Amino acid sequence: MGYWLVALDLDGTLLRDDLTMSPRVEAALRSSQEQGVRITLASGRGYPALKPWVQRLGITAPVIGYQGARITDPLNDQTICEYPFPAELVAEVAEFARECDLSLTRYANDEIYVERKRHSDAFYNKWFGLPIHLVDNIAAASLVKPIKFLITATREELDALHPEVEARFGGCLQIVRSHALFLEGLALGVTKGTALAWVAQHLRIPQAQTLAMGDAGNDVEMLTWAGMGVAMGNASAEARTAADYVVPSVDEDGVAVALERFVLRPGI
Repeated sequence: MGYWLVALDLDGTLLRDDLTMSPRVEAALRSSQEQGVRITLASGRGYPALKPWVQRLGITAPVIGYQGARITDPLNDQTICEYPFPAELVAEVAEFARECDLSLTRYANDEIYVERKRHSDAFYNKWFGLPIHLVDNIAAASLVKPIKFLITATREELDALHPEVEARFGGCLQIVRSHALFLEGLALGVTKGTALAWVAQHLRIPQAQTLAMGDAGNDVEMLTWAGMGVAMGNASAEARTAADYVVPSVDEDGVAVALERFVLRPGI
């Protein structure tokens, strides 16, 4: 029994810090697809930011974006399912962010609304890749139900802040640490793991035949759910603990190592 569905986190797993993919990794992905393996992406980014990689890799399986809050069919760029959270919660989160003097970003309709913008446009383009709107009141910025929010701060600030955000909003929102600089909120119960389960069922691929790779706290549920969870050598401690196997870092072609070991030459 092999692995017939491979789900890949993007930043820090498939892509290096300069947002490039190594030739060895790309070759391993193409060889896996030639053997009939379905490849998908599972990222905190929105589909517009994922689409260039979807096209480059010829991905046809449903693509997981916004930490699992939206799944898109890459064959027609249409949303298959999505899980927004109640818009009224934005006001509560915004008030908390103001109290703590934090920068808050709200995602809706594949655009972002930023209150107290602390970084350059280049930073937002690199990490989010969506149109940016700088607003005074993020709760009133859009009538569309939000797909997620994101708090940006330093690593040390978020280390201290995460438990407080979890205590205050964990009963009504899914709180995830997606990056050293990012703390995110989604509809309760939404994770990359729940989205991967949906995709596997949609493709009629058993859980035991799925393989997931990631490097951060937002990948934990996906690594746990998959038949084989693989953490990168650069992964956080919680991602390593959740994984069944640890490969070299993204800079050392960890994705290729995993595909060569478990998909292309299983049993070796």
